[in-house]
Amino acid sequence: MNYRESRDFVRKYFDELFGCHNVDALDEFLDGSYFDDDIGDPNVDHIMNSKEFLKDLFMENPTIGVNVLDTITHDNVISSFVEWYVIENDKTRIIRKGIVILVVHDQRIHKRHTFIYYEG
Repeated sequence: MNYRESRDFVRKYFDELFGCHNVDALDEFLDGSYFDDDIGDPNVDHIMNSKEFLKDLFMENPTIGVNVLDTITHDNVISSFVEWYVIENDKTRIIRKGIVILVVHDQRIHKRHTFIYYEG
């Protein structure tokens, strides 16, 4: 993927999840062998675990969203700087900043890792 393709891919991924709260979009974006470093346990279904986590997150924080600030692509690795936010009293509050690293093959995410560098 080139820069624009990877940026659009990541934005679409986060928009489906955090804009539309469409956890079933994971079936489209994630490879069947998907591994999430943040889950880590190789004995659980990482796709189902991610769906359950996101459903709970959206119930607890219905205004949560993600802004994709910048994306860097090298080979099949996409690294994106992102901000998670919530809307409170019609104001946006940044709750977390991080770097999301995705290993992608054939438009499907095989592996994900998130490094959080700010929590507010």
